[in-house]
Amino acid sequence: MRHTPKILAIYMVLIVIYLIARSFIPETGTDTAFAGLSYFTVVSFLALSMGIILSGCELFANGVECVGARLNISHATAGSLLAAVGTALPETMLPIIALLFGSSAHKEGIAVGAILGAPFMLSTLAMFFLGITTFTLYFFKKREKPLFAPNIKAFETDLLFFLPAMVTILIISLVGIRFLNYIGALILIITYVAFFRYALGHEAEVGEEYIEDFYFNKYLKCPSNLLTVILQIFSGLVVIVFGAHIFVEYVTVFSIKSGLPSLLLSLIIAPLATELPEKFNSITWTIKKKDTLGMANISGAMVFQATIPVSIGLLFTQWSLSKVEVMNIVFAIFMAFILLMVVKIKNTLPAWALLIGGVFYTLYIIYVFY
Repeated sequence: MRHTPKILAIYMVLIVIYLIARSFIPETGTDTAFAGLSYFTVVSFLALSMGIILSGCELFANGVECVGARLNISHATAGSLLAAVGTALPETMLPIIALLFGSSAHKEGIAVGAILGAPFMLSTLAMFFLGITTFTLYFFKKREKPLFAPNIKAFETDLLFFLPAMVTILIISLVGIRFLNYIGALILIITYVAFFRYALGHEAEVGEEYIEDFYFNKYLKCPSNLLTVILQIFSGLVVIVFGAHIFVEYVTVFSIKSGLPSLLLSLIIAPLATELPEKFNSITWTIKKKDTLGMANISGAMVFQATIPVSIGLLFTQWSLSKVEVMNIVFAIFMAFILLMVVKIKNTLPAWALLIGGVFYTLYIIYVFY
């Protein structure tokens, strides 16, 4: 195909950027080796990685909208299934890779931490970012009211699948009987299958529109067929993964140079980096007044992360959780329950309700360190 060299050129540029970024990081990985790396270099590559991630998110979001338009599905379905699962795949691979290739001393800890970190980050910090974005748009008079306006019925549905899944995880974690892990894993898998089938039936709201310009066609002159749309979505994910990998590498360097505790890195910073795709895609859609896509991208990922990755953890680890990890689950449940009550009572989603996620996230950090 004529457009193939252009797409390959993009991949080659990414590889070169990644190799350059990696060349600055000492192979030894000791504190002394990192001391020779200037803060200017570290911050510069952090900024570059953020730019790469944002570019990948835009490619991915544009591709998802094109698929949604071609399949004639609602924003809620496209967000909850296509976007949510697609952007969740990079961080979902982390526990799998840890279990398969990690050292025996640390692999279960890394896997369980990555598994539980995802639904917690999405239900607290991601919601907080949506609230901040909504208030910012209201402040600059881009919105008449500080309200987030997703498909309320679809959002309720996502929460009604997420909450029972998280309560199931909490009960299994507290009881601590190995046999229940297998039963719980089966329940969670069935839950996601049921959610998937239900989400396919989300009806479109009045005025829902998808983007008109397909970027690969606009800038690379690729034909606007399903194959090239899927290729753009895949390319967006590749760009996101490349950018996130550079981001994580340099966040690690920054943490070591600044003397931040390793616990902060493992529990807070690393999960935050792996959840960037959901946050930035959703913020992009919110700015474009596509709130249903923005919220479904996060709430759909919450359901996915609370079922499929957790079922893997229940099946292939001892799943022995400390109080810190249990509180992670509890805070996610409380935040989701508050959001469910707000939308049921008000039949809308005020931005202040989303900001509560930041409160739970802050309380968790305080609990972890104090």
